[in-house]
Amino acid sequence: MKACVIALTIGVLVAVGLPTTTALRYTVHNTPVNFFTAWQQCIAKGGALAAIETPCQNEFVYDAIKQSGGSGGWWISGTDLGLEGSWIWMSKNVPLGNVNGYMNFAPGEPSNSGTTGEHCLAIEQSPQWNDMPCDKLLNYVCEYYI
Repeated sequence: MKACVIALTIGVLVAVGLPTTTALRYTVHNTPVNFFTAWQQCIAKGGALAAIETPCQNEFVYDAIKQSGGSGGWWISGTDLGLEGSWIWMSKNVPLGNVNGYMNFAPGEPSNSGTTGEHCLAIEQSPQWNDMPCDKLLNYVCEYYI
């Protein structure tokens, strides 16, 4: 009986302390801007540039993108600007894959190609991720805790 009460208490504490995909709302903004402007715009709107940490969140974001009717790519908050190949969610300051090891790079990505490198993360017309030059003009996805 004590073990059950302890397990239930731990479960409640974890559920209260950790956001879930049902506690998040995503908005898609089909206004092309660079990565840092997207990051600032999401903050100005009361949210954060999306940090996709689970397959379910990725599905929600991708569904929102499809419903928006936009095209191109959409910034999400991943970057490896601090150390090449060490990707973090800038909006949360945690490594990609921190939750359940989830990452969704497209095959061959991140590639860091181009003359100036590709240090910022976008989700494209598919539900997969691609590294892009941070100054590229793309749409963006903000997330909000509800």
